[in-house]
Amino acid sequence: MVVDNEEELKARLQAGWRLKKDARGFRIWDPQTDTEERVAGDLESVAAKLYARQKYENVKAKLGNDSEGTGGIEGDYTYIVNLIRSKIDSRAPILQKQVEDILWWQHLISDTMTKIMPDLLARLSVNEIDLNDPEKTAEAMVRHYVELRTAAQGSEAVRQKYEEELRARDEKIKALEDRLKILQDAYDQLKELYDSLAARSKMTLEYFLRQIVPYLPSDAQQTYRILASKVQQIWRGGEQ
Repeated sequence: MVVDNEEELKARLQAGWRLKKDARGFRIWDPQTDTEERVAGDLESVAAKLYARQKYENVKAKLGNDSEGTGGIEGDYTYIVNLIRSKIDSRAPILQKQVEDILWWQHLISDTMTKIMPDLLARLSVNEIDLNDPEKTAEAMVRHYVELRTAAQGSEAVRQKYEEELRARDEKIKALEDRLKILQDAYDQLKELYDSLAARSKMTLEYFLRQIVPYLPSDAQQTYRILASKVQQIWRGGEQ
């Protein structure tokens, strides 16, 4: 279906429908039923105004009620620019770019007036404010701005220095961890070799005491038994 009546279009918007724009023009959408209908070409100028107003209300809702009124200013900028954009032929990209540039500059001016200027004015002393010569006041504000920028650059340099020191420390810690892992692996290999050697040596000693010593002369048997006892003590001491 196509909406071709201005009163019907406005009534649907009041009922909660939303306008959308695409390459073919405007269409209206019901978020409750998720249905869409095309807006007639004869209503394109009306739909463009309503669409700009809709985006303006969206911006106001997102920005909220700002105590200083900056939200309203930002919303007015967006509303005006969207209204201008809706009047520009889509086949004129240079004009579209000019509108985008205007919006960007308006945001820049707004941010300067609402965020930077109050801080700079608060830094001015009584002697730096000259109502008869605004140039002197402007020069004082520029000096304070340079001071703020210099302080910010100094803070950035300090931050970068600390980050480099932390990075170097982390690299050293990583190198030590890698070295420790290598040493741990070497220790584990030596311990495994030691345990294997100890087990085989004990088996050899037990075999010698059981199979060889009984066939030796009695004085030799006593000597080997004392020697074996000492060796066993040594092994037990190494295991502790």
